[in-house]
Amino acid sequence: MTVRVFKCEFCGYKFRDNPERKWERGGTKIKRGKESQSSDPQPKPSVDLECPNCHEHFTVEVEV
Repeated sequence: MTVRVFKCEFCGYKFRDNPERKWERGGTKIKRGKESQSSDPQPKPSVDLECPNCHEHFTVEVEV
């Protein structure tokens, strides 16, 4: 488990976070739009991160 650098999809702010740790703790997973209607039998594990600058949420995939 390593800390990775993420760039906010909304404001472009770069920050560090560890989504794998949130996944292990049972971090929330929110699906939006077409992704929520996917018929994929094995959805990829992902968690929502909150940008510390603009406080918008976006989804990132977890490396398990």
